[in-house]
Amino acid sequence: MQRKAYYFDGKFGQLHYYKQGNNEDNVPLVCFHMSPYSGRYFEKFQAEMSTDRVVVCPDTPGYGGSDAPENPVSIEELTISMATLIEELGFGQIDLLGFHTGVLIATELANIMPDQVRKLVLPGIPLVSADKRQSIRKNYETPRPYFDEKDFLATKWNEAAQSIKEGWDDARKVEMFGDIMRAGFKSNWGFMAVFDYDIEDKIAAIKKPVLLPITDEILAASTRSAIALFKNVTVKEMPDIKADLFESCPNHFVDEIRKFLV
Repeated sequence: MQRKAYYFDGKFGQLHYYKQGNNEDNVPLVCFHMSPYSGRYFEKFQAEMSTDRVVVCPDTPGYGGSDAPENPVSIEELTISMATLIEELGFGQIDLLGFHTGVLIATELANIMPDQVRKLVLPGIPLVSADKRQSIRKNYETPRPYFDEKDFLATKWNEAAQSIKEGWDDARKVEMFGDIMRAGFKSNWGFMAVFDYDIEDKIAAIKKPVLLPITDEILAASTRSAIALFKNVTVKEMPDIKADLFESCPNHFVDEIRKFLV
């Protein structure tokens, strides 16, 4: 089934999401992206996983095609908008995948919808100790200087094209850079929400089975630091995966997720 785009009237305006797959024998998988990208970040992964289940990839409010809130909001508020979408889709049970910012939305959903959330896959956990979170948050409080710094756009382009995006071809780099720019002056709000979130206590409250695939990516060390917080966790070290895991979709990465979500 071809991937299709939809809109839903959500808490902050229209919420945009991608849906693919029509096999209802398996529990649907809902994927939450990192900031400042969109559900389109999972395009290849969604196509692969949707061969045997429904896969939904929403755009977090303020990113991609989803309307932004008027002011910065918390992970809890962002999660409410996603919970409303899931209820609208009529899923009885769901599995969740979160990456970076999306980890926190998946975590919050697991805690507020315990009867519906079955299992979680959480690669890339942004675990930062409480004493450091506010100082990091301050770095994101100033709007991005699109017009005040002459080389700002060139710097952001170089970061997007050359940093952690090994495995993206040129067309993909341009497409994803468009997502970064689309978020505009509010692009930092997702990061601000991350560093306002009481991540240790929220992770410790999860009772559902969790898979932590740990690849060679920027949050590998903090993901390992989070292992002890989980009550029911399976850890899969995958140091050979150095390219963007959702773009390259290595067979063993996808296979591990499928086996876990049985």
